[in-house]
Amino acid sequence: MKLVERKKYKLKSFIAIKHSFDGDISHIHAHTIEISCSINSDTDRMIDYKTVESTIHKCLDKYENRYLNEMEEFKTSATIERLGEVLCFEIDDELRKIGYLMDHFEIGETPLRVYVITDELRD
Repeated sequence: MKLVERKKYKLKSFIAIKHSFDGDISHIHAHTIEISCSINSDTDRMIDYKTVESTIHKCLDKYENRYLNEMEEFKTSATIERLGEVLCFEIDDELRKIGYLMDHFEIGETPLRVYVITDELRD
């Protein structure tokens, strides 16, 4: 049996955020958000989990327990989709700096409601 030369890893993280869907502070509510990143490795070695996870968490930490509507990148929209787009590109940029590629990103407020961004959607 021949081993696959290209490997894929799926790493999950969680952050707690607060937002209001319409910017009205009286509608503020909290979510625990699940984030999943699929990372490619085109070598036969395992990924460096510690470095990759640290990189992802560095991107997530600035949003942890924050009221998103007060942050510049969410002034016009503090939806799960907008948060996903911001995080996807930030995480992807940081992972590329350390030699990894992310080809699939998921963000969800429940397991039944998940927003997905793939390579095909990011062009």
